[in-house]
Amino acid sequence: MAEIISIHIVRKQNAAAESCNRVTVRANFGIEGDYRSGKYQIGQITLVEAEVMDTVSSELGYEIPAGASRRQIMARGIALDELIGRNLRLGHVLVRVEGKCNPCDNMEKKIGPGAKVAMNGKGGIRCRVIEGGKLQVGDKIAVEDSGCPCYARLSSFF
Repeated sequence: MAEIISIHIVRKQNAAAESCNRVTVRANFGIEGDYRSGKYQIGQITLVEAEVMDTVSSELGYEIPAGASRRQIMARGIALDELIGRNLRLGHVLVRVEGKCNPCDNMEKKIGPGAKVAMNGKGGIRCRVIEGGKLQVGDKIAVEDSGCPCYARLSSFF
């Protein structure tokens, strides 16, 4: 079963990501304490696959520091890119996958040379928080019915 293997927040813009074992997530807001929370509707929480980061690390030939991807949640055992338009239950938190989270120029600074290109097309997902709650490392991840089968096609326009 898929699970959360790490959680990271960034308290101030351009600051280093901090590892957390447990966080509070608020509906229509994001993770408390992260400077990005409350600023974006689509990217209230971001997730990336641990398997993708392992592959990118191998391609680049160096270890990627924890949290350097700037994604808040690292998950193992789930293909995130296939879930656009679906709901995910992250422990007690419910999110809707709104779209892909494309790598930015910051990847070169936070991860290292070649990171943006290596992560192109596999930078994770952006989600909207539907139901808040406590979230912690080790929480299970489950796909739930979103109630709108056509949403995935529409979300590509956002």
